[in-house]
Amino acid sequence: MSHKYLALVVALTLLVGCTTGSGATPTPLDTYIASTSEPLIASTVTAISTSEAASDSLKAKVDQVFAMYDKPDSPGCALGVIQDGQFIYKRGYGMANLEHNIPITPSSIFRIGSTSKQFTAAAILLLAEEGKLSLDDDIRTYLPEFPDYGTPVTIRHLLHHTSGIPDYLRLSYAAGYREDDYVTVDEVIAMLASQEELEFEPGEEHRYSNSGYFLLAQIVQQASGKSLREYAEEKIFRPLGMMNTHFHDDHNEIVPNRAIGYAWEHGRLRISMTNLDIVGDGGVFTTVEDLFHWDQNFYHQRIGDPQFLDRMLARGVLNNGDTLDYASGLIHGTYRGLKTISHPGGFVGFRAEMIRFPEQRFTVICLCNLSVTEPTKLAKRVADIYLFGE
Repeated sequence: MSHKYLALVVALTLLVGCTTGSGATPTPLDTYIASTSEPLIASTVTAISTSEAASDSLKAKVDQVFAMYDKPDSPGCALGVIQDGQFIYKRGYGMANLEHNIPITPSSIFRIGSTSKQFTAAAILLLAEEGKLSLDDDIRTYLPEFPDYGTPVTIRHLLHHTSGIPDYLRLSYAAGYREDDYVTVDEVIAMLASQEELEFEPGEEHRYSNSGYFLLAQIVQQASGKSLREYAEEKIFRPLGMMNTHFHDDHNEIVPNRAIGYAWEHGRLRISMTNLDIVGDGGVFTTVEDLFHWDQNFYHQRIGDPQFLDRMLARGVLNNGDTLDYASGLIHGTYRGLKTISHPGGFVGFRAEMIRFPEQRFTVICLCNLSVTEPTKLAKRVADIYLFGE
């Protein structure tokens, strides 16, 4: 059967599914799909074959994408490909630990950098459900050490990167700190609170700032009486069965099965890790297999009230009414005409991407332990193979 014919079948199936009354209650992700304006370019999408021979052929193509990392002397990546609620491919490429010759597997634990932000946002939204905070609260309610800027900076501003608070990492680097220097939470709060002016009036611009999500972690602690790690474990990770996931707020903690981060330096591979105990803007340790459960929560919700996912996916809005692509730790986008929801991450020797194609119920998770890897490009190449037959 030709790809063109298969694509026509997929298009007709989607059309029938959207126009006939099935009686099923739409999920928040269905609502997002229906509410966005760009139509699916169905003629370009290839149906994913379920035959064993075709599946093996697709896997072989995917293996070629990661071939440069699939060696016993190289760091690499863990990959998960999800379709209709199940893994259709998962495997590791390269080594989790070069010193002890430990290969990467789908159960290897990686730091995922800013891909962590969606979990911080989820914690804030769950606290709002509990009535312990409001997204329109002035952050000084929870962080009284911050000055009065004239116009309140709200929790909502932090969620959407519209606060005007400068990025603490940029401030740290400007002050001479390096990625492997030790800086405490209190020192970062003091650094930010000492800034007498914002970079812009809250709500006037969208400027990505790790400070916002770092401060959200402190607000979680003030509002709940628990650290972000404790609250997320209780309300998010444990209920979803993400038993190998946590916010890593103790850099001396032993984490079995973790991958080591690496970077090239002067032509040699070197360990690239951090001493920071700071979480919120990053800091989640997790696996491809655990992230499957988070992905499926967007189709079969298990945490939060019925509006929780709608709030996760709600885009930020500037003071002038312009709507952002940035929601709550998630970014709305398109790839080759298909709608996507994603957030990349990267810190020290780790890089991560989790990109969801909600209309296709297709997700690619790519977690890497080498700083020069580009998991967003790698994940899109995997999507090219499965969704576009390339």
